[in-house]
Amino acid sequence: MQLEELLRRANQKLTVPGMHPSVVRIARDVIQELYPHGIKLGIAQSFRSIAEQNALYAKGRTTQGPIVTQARGGQSNHNFGVAIDVFLYEDGALFLSPPDARLRRIVAAMKRRGMDWGGDWSRFPDYPHFELYDHVSLARHHVPKPGHYLRERIQAPELVRAIEKRLGLMVTGIFDIRLTRAIQAFQQTSRLAVDGIVGPQTWRRLFPVSP
Repeated sequence: MQLEELLRRANQKLTVPGMHPSVVRIARDVIQELYPHGIKLGIAQSFRSIAEQNALYAKGRTTQGPIVTQARGGQSNHNFGVAIDVFLYEDGALFLSPPDARLRRIVAAMKRRGMDWGGDWSRFPDYPHFELYDHVSLARHHVPKPGHYLRERIQAPELVRAIEKRLGLMVTGIFDIRLTRAIQAFQQTSRLAVDGIVGPQTWRRLFPVSP
């Protein structure tokens, strides 16, 4: 299969409403990087609606088939357009698992671009899964509390990196004037008070609990 056809097929999964543009760009870049090495990467899953997620969760529970996910609707990062599942085109669709060297190369390429790998999860490793950030956890467990709002010069690198990824910025983990201005622009577009500070309202717009 030629690279152009790989990208065409990937775009069918990636260019759907709700997908984060950074995830789309990263997926395309990785496909192009790996192709000369004989790795023909495909996109199995991208954005998934709440209804689709609930149907997937039902497998092995209330419908036939094996259990394939621990996440109900709204509990998967696929529901927020920041996650993809990948496979190889090889005699059909091949889903890799360790210690396959091709998987190591895929993981390295994704991580260099800021993606997290589901294979690193201790409880339920998901080897085909990559995500830009953990939207579900950020939305549910990290809403800033009074006295801990995020603003310029605040030291909270993990949360700052998540905000940078959400806004499609270069990821530094530093809350600087560049990020302040990006947040102000986001606040203006979202019709929030424009102060460049990430309090509960801005956070919930950045990381809503439901799609």
